[in-house]
Amino acid sequence: MMAFYDVTKQEIFDQAKKRIAKIFSIPVESLNLKDRFDGELQASFVSDFKDNEFDKINYDLQDVADKSMRKKLQSGDVVVNTVEDYCEYMCACFEVNPKGVYKVLGF
Repeated sequence: MMAFYDVTKQEIFDQAKKRIAKIFSIPVESLNLKDRFDGELQASFVSDFKDNEFDKINYDLQDVADKSMRKKLQSGDVVVNTVEDYCEYMCACFEVNPKGVYKVLGF
């Protein structure tokens, strides 16, 4: 495991992109930064009993957020609609919760 200070914003961004590819079971090379959740990226199923891809993305967002970021998500001040949004969000949350971001992104 890398020390927290050994990682660049680009590495967090790239690892976040890999996380999305893993969640959706697609090659990372096939992801476009402008791909939209519920657009180009679709959940494989909807169930009350089992988590789908969108649930996992949502859990990631909650798991790395601090109190202030949670408020921004709930109020709509921060919206994560695209691959790029997710990657940028992870980079922003790394500033306040590096340990959480490391865990979620699988560093």
